[in-house]
Amino acid sequence: MMELKVDLDDPSGFAAVDPADMLGAVERFGSQVREALEIGRAGISLPSAEGVCNVVVLGMGGSGVSGDVVGTLAPASGLEIPLITVKGYSLPRFVDESSLVFAVSYSGNTEETLECVQQASVRGARLVGVTSGGALRTMAEEKGFPAFDIPGGMQPRASLGYLFVPVACALERMGLVSGLVSDLEGAVEMLEERGDEHGRDSELDNNPTKRLAKELPGQLPVIYGSEGALAVAALRWKAQLNENSKVPAFHNSFPELNHNETVGWQHLEEICGSVHLVVLREAGCHPRIEKRVRITLDLIGDRLGAVTHICARGGNPAERLLDVVYFGDFVSVYLALLLGQDPTPVTRIEELKKRMSGPD
Repeated sequence: MMELKVDLDDPSGFAAVDPADMLGAVERFGSQVREALEIGRAGISLPSAEGVCNVVVLGMGGSGVSGDVVGTLAPASGLEIPLITVKGYSLPRFVDESSLVFAVSYSGNTEETLECVQQASVRGARLVGVTSGGALRTMAEEKGFPAFDIPGGMQPRASLGYLFVPVACALERMGLVSGLVSDLEGAVEMLEERGDEHGRDSELDNNPTKRLAKELPGQLPVIYGSEGALAVAALRWKAQLNENSKVPAFHNSFPELNHNETVGWQHLEEICGSVHLVVLREAGCHPRIEKRVRITLDLIGDRLGAVTHICARGGNPAERLLDVVYFGDFVSVYLALLLGQDPTPVTRIEELKKRMSGPD
């Protein structure tokens, strides 16, 4: 049994492991979304939507997930044109003057995003930035495209509200979606309630995020969602466990995983037996997905160490997605605390960036 470094019901010990208070940033997510809505309503001049044929969101890591979130919520709010997220150095060939391109970089210095901004500018795309500063802010000023100014000084992964909400607001202000902003406004109260429910002062017996985190030390988390919003949530869980908890974690989604991964739980019994599978669920999903989940767990459940089901709560798609994302954010920080791991630094990412900036 792995030694746990803190008592999750004794918050007085958290600061020694979490000196930058990542947990506090997570607890304030509801108020962050509230502030981000105000930023998104700011009077910056946005491009015309006339003739826009596609929407592209540029971003990597914590910034890139903003495009994933908006991409799964916007169609339910009436978006009738394709929206894709580009996580790399190259724009698709179809991007041109009929494209609306959101460049999202928390630091403003993400090299992949900046390279795509240059390409989008050359092709005459309609650019909008979301950043706290850096080279992206400078490019916006030099090239004359609008940019939402978001607060700096945080980790990108702790800034999800600041990163995706302005994009959603811009789409609504441009007339490309309707009702998404009101759904997000409604989600704020729900998130603040969840902050209390899952926060540090909520004891383990009443706090499902603490209970799940306490089960994970020594286990390998694998997160399963389903096509659409829960696939995005599964990706977010995986990334938060990687960056906050510093543990390997993996994700996949139904129904695609039934065409490959379901077969893969046959060998490496010791590894499979250490896997804790977290299945993200949602009421009202496609009945064939529900059947697939049941059958899959019947087929592979005895190969795994543990299975936990998390059901999204909320009155609309935005609330349900943010509810289950928020759950995972808390789990990742509590797991870090239990492991005695400061959740804030991402030393290997910084070292990689340092080496990338050096000679080839």
